[in-house]
Amino acid sequence: MEPIKHWLMQKSSTGAVVLLSVALGASLAGRWDHPTAVTAADHVVVQAQQHAALAMLQDAFTSLADQVEPTVVSIEAIQAAPTSSVQPEAMPFEDPFGGDSPLRPFFRQFGQPMQPRGQRAGGSGVIVRERGSDVYVLTNQHVVDSATRLTVRLQDGHTYPAHLVGADGHSDLAVIRFNPGHVLGDKYVARMGDSNAVRVGQWAIAIGSPLGYDATLTTGVISAKGRELHQVSGQKDYTGLIQTDASINPGNSGGPLVNIDGEVVGINVAIASPTSASIGIGFAIPANRAKSVMEQLISTGKVTRGYLGIATSSGNRVLSDDLKSYYGVKGGALVEAVSPGTPADKAGLKSEDVISAFNGRPVQNFGDLEEAVQATPPGKQVKVEIVRAHRPETVLLTLAERPDDSTLASRLGHPRAQQDEAAPARPNSYGFTVTPGENGGVTVGTVQPDSAAEDAGLSPGDTILSAGGAPVRDLSSWNQALANGRSHALVLKVRRAATGQTAILVLRQP
Repeated sequence: MEPIKHWLMQKSSTGAVVLLSVALGASLAGRWDHPTAVTAADHVVVQAQQHAALAMLQDAFTSLADQVEPTVVSIEAIQAAPTSSVQPEAMPFEDPFGGDSPLRPFFRQFGQPMQPRGQRAGGSGVIVRERGSDVYVLTNQHVVDSATRLTVRLQDGHTYPAHLVGADGHSDLAVIRFNPGHVLGDKYVARMGDSNAVRVGQWAIAIGSPLGYDATLTTGVISAKGRELHQVSGQKDYTGLIQTDASINPGNSGGPLVNIDGEVVGINVAIASPTSASIGIGFAIPANRAKSVMEQLISTGKVTRGYLGIATSSGNRVLSDDLKSYYGVKGGALVEAVSPGTPADKAGLKSEDVISAFNGRPVQNFGDLEEAVQATPPGKQVKVEIVRAHRPETVLLTLAERPDDSTLASRLGHPRAQQDEAAPARPNSYGFTVTPGENGGVTVGTVQPDSAAEDAGLSPGDTILSAGGAPVRDLSSWNQALANGRSHALVLKVRRAATGQTAILVLRQP
């Protein structure tokens, strides 16, 4: 919005005027016989300047509301009546601080709380396109999930039936369509901004229908970028999120987060709160990701993504300083597991490779890699730069199409039986014991509570394959690796007992 920009640009000059008036008043006070009168006059000038600045900011926000609110809709989703007496599931939630955290804040998707089938739930959406008599609305997938009937209500109160164009569970985005019977015009179509240009500290404005209160506008700032929230109840990709303290509550789901130019920079999707009400920690899907998903849903009704075929554990999505030093990198995406038969496997990628660039795009963490891979169409050959054993290498690979979530979840390993936990009575300095592995390596026996091993996530039954870069084939090689380990940290490559997947763990001496 030009008024806000104008005010921000003039803020420094306004401050200069205020300081000048104060300085002038102080100078004149030394010569005049009526300092009290001069001080009072200066105070009036300062108050006038402050009021003018605040009034300009206020007018800018009201102008912004006039511009953006017509593009925001309320969505009512009606589910079919139940055919059995089975009670509906509770609203899904996630504890981003870990299940044992004493804080236990809930991470919630925040459409209206999930209702029994046959009742109504609601959320928000933003109009992103008008094509002929059809109007397209971008919202969250969880707002419209399982709905048998959809209704859209504009800010002018008009209500229209809507139909699902397509939904993408992975990104938690969906597009619905309605026909108002006439052309709405450009005033009703939102402008999508560049979420890559968003900076922490910038203004953030959320608009939606929290708790059914249509056209609710709240303001705040961009609190952080690149947030990750891993939902236990599904395979949704809550990575790279924008965090804001603009107040958002149940019913805001699918509504826009906009900048001072009225451009949509995010789609509000979740909050962290112990009560499901806003405490100033909200999250939005970046607009650039939403645009890509939206275009595919409107064009084909589904989303097709590139697929590489690697995985890493949640604790290593951003490399710690210990791992950066260990692998000789400044950042990157650590490969912990490679799924057989995938593009990564065919190209020769290995566990403990660190990907530093993908298709010419720098990679600082695993989230960067995911964004780059999913934005690349299947079938395209790309160059991948890696660091392997401290040496840079380049590989060429051709991306496949990302499988559905159920196939993907089962692809990287299978459950394994828990190993024999019998172990020597005395744990090592990291707080765990080992026994010879059945198929090589050594198997973790007991793990002491509050030990370095427990902190690192080591579990009974895990098999240690290497330590400090040295292969662990038996108890003798394990003891040698343990003796050669760093005084403050030891990097382990393990095979998980529960899943059979490979993981990289860092053990730190107490």
